[in-house]
Amino acid sequence: MRKFFLAITFGAFILGQPRAALAAGSIDSIATRAAAAVAPSQQALLVVAAPLITDQVAPHGDDLALRLATILAGKLGGAARAHPRVASLATARAAAGHSAGLVFVSAQIEKGELRATVDLYPVVANTWDRVRVTAPAPRAHGFASAPIDAEIRTFLPVVTLEQAQVHKAHHDETEVLAAACGDLDGDGGMEIALVSRARVAVGHVRGKIGEEKFTVDKFANWSALAPRVATPLREPIGGAAFDYSTLYVGTTDRGGVALKGNLDTFATLVGIPVSGAGMVACAKVDPNSSSFSGKLSACTLPPPNATHFRIGPRPAPDPRPERFDAAAVASVVDKSGVGHGAFASRDLDGKLVVVLENASRTFDDAGAQVAVGDLDQDGVAEIVTSRNTTDDEIDIWSYDGTTTRERKKIPAPDGVSALAICPPEANGVPALIAVVGSEVWIVR
Repeated sequence: MRKFFLAITFGAFILGQPRAALAAGSIDSIATRAAAAVAPSQQALLVVAAPLITDQVAPHGDDLALRLATILAGKLGGAARAHPRVASLATARAAAGHSAGLVFVSAQIEKGELRATVDLYPVVANTWDRVRVTAPAPRAHGFASAPIDAEIRTFLPVVTLEQAQVHKAHHDETEVLAAACGDLDGDGGMEIALVSRARVAVGHVRGKIGEEKFTVDKFANWSALAPRVATPLREPIGGAAFDYSTLYVGTTDRGGVALKGNLDTFATLVGIPVSGAGMVACAKVDPNSSSFSGKLSACTLPPPNATHFRIGPRPAPDPRPERFDAAAVASVVDKSGVGHGAFASRDLDGKLVVVLENASRTFDDAGAQVAVGDLDQDGVAEIVTSRNTTDDEIDIWSYDGTTTRERKKIPAPDGVSALAICPPEANGVPALIAVVGSEVWIVR
């Protein structure tokens, strides 16, 4: 029996291997990899979905399982077809009848992911043989997973962003410049990374309600990660992003580096990573203007003849500033499973320019912290900024390329020093991380 274990992650680049800048929808991605596991062919395969198993309320869970089976049948070839109802394996074997084979799909929602196990079984056509012969083992087996996105969310309860709660935890890091969250050690749980001028710290928020604290599980001093740059900026800028169990971090004091689970440097970046949701990109430092300049690029030099980094169609003329001091990127998947690139950057006058596909929008008085992503998984990008005012706050807007809608304001009188959008985890919902003074805020 052939075995395939396929884990899907979203982002723009694996080191040295540029990937598509825009993520496909999770259902389509899982189906594509599952089809590869069971060897697509023109045979008349029957695809049957088991009832969905889930760790959260899923009023249309079986419809989601059937949707996955239908997409998978399409990936397998024109002769494959999906069974119209969910079924047990025993029922699926009987339904397969005279088909060339049975593809049985078991889908599960757990810890913010849709996970699918796919088995290809031979079919025993004779009814008597099905009774007296031990059920045959699968000929091929595959596993694929992907985060919950807007398409999957259509089968789950709606997320009301306006009702999001703020959970606060104390931290002991000094002068935090950037934050990010992701799964660095591959255990399926989210970790928070805080980047300061002194070190990179990775940990979790732990403790009783009202007494939560950011506890550091591992850290690395910048003195061990990278030498000081020849010309640091007057005011340091930091960046951080997770992708493919890799942590990208940087400061304008030290430059950018890529870290694995032990927080050892294994690659030097071409710039400073920017806040990213489903994508990774780097900005190049311009010491003359004490800011970034040019366009975002891949964080590592791609091999010859590699596909160039892109975020999607750009408006003409391109409104993005040539010099900027904050930026964020995201791949936002709509309800039909199509990915759209979103980009935000703040010019040196405090104007935030947001580009979504071929549309753009300018926000005035944005602060130096910005994040982009889909916080309520409705297929529309959220723009999160601090404020360029005396009384700081966190502003959350939705922008669909045509209209802008204010969603939530959160006062932050101690000042916001970092923002990041986390992938889905608890209850399958993304979270916003904000570093406010000596606290880490989780908005979910």
